[in-house]
Amino acid sequence: MTVPAAAPAPLVVGHRGAPAHAPENTLAAFRRALADGAELLECDVHLSADGHVVVMHDETIDRTAAADSPRRTGAIGELTRAELDEVLLEGGEKVPSLEELLALTTVPVFIEVKAAAAASAVATLLRALPEGSPAAASTVISFHPEALAEIRRTAGVPVSYLVGVVDEAAIRTAREIGASGLGPAIDGLSLAAARAVHEAGLRLNPWTINTEDQLTVALACGADTITSDDPAWVREELAG
Repeated sequence: MTVPAAAPAPLVVGHRGAPAHAPENTLAAFRRALADGAELLECDVHLSADGHVVVMHDETIDRTAAADSPRRTGAIGELTRAELDEVLLEGGEKVPSLEELLALTTVPVFIEVKAAAAASAVATLLRALPEGSPAAASTVISFHPEALAEIRRTAGVPVSYLVGVVDEAAIRTAREIGASGLGPAIDGLSLAAARAVHEAGLRLNPWTINTEDQLTVALACGADTITSDDPAWVREELAG
């Protein structure tokens, strides 16, 4: 598969790292994504009971905790960082902090704020990054426009608004909060919707692209980024 000649090549984003090959949202998955050529990483964050920014998709540890984990159940917002350190994920991986990921990465990160309460802590971490570091060029993404508005106000970093589908309300909200991009689900994305996003001056950041049909749609729509569980596969397809 080749990128349409008129379109610049989209950036390849490792969704939760490279979960096709390593446990999602772990340092192993992020390292694998980097090794596989991801040009950005994507992670999900919540806030622990004692205010630490925790990298995990779900609100609880229940789905991703390994069968032999000393702690196998509980809501992230009700667990302290020390308690989360007791959790074992598949492959013996631990639950990362956002600080660990920002220190590890050699590319910018799409940081998805899953719980709006985490926005302030994420902003604090981003403000503290050394200027010129790869992580300093990161973008915060979220389904919560109020969280993105706070990030823009307090950290001044780029934000991208996540939505299920593109409509006038989604584009209006993205522009009101000063977003640089809009991230719709790939399934249901149309050429007309993609055109409306770009005409609004927004980058098109669809999620999550794991099949050839989805990749074909994303490329036809002129997606600016391709977010996938398998960044190595995307790069192979784009080079093919």
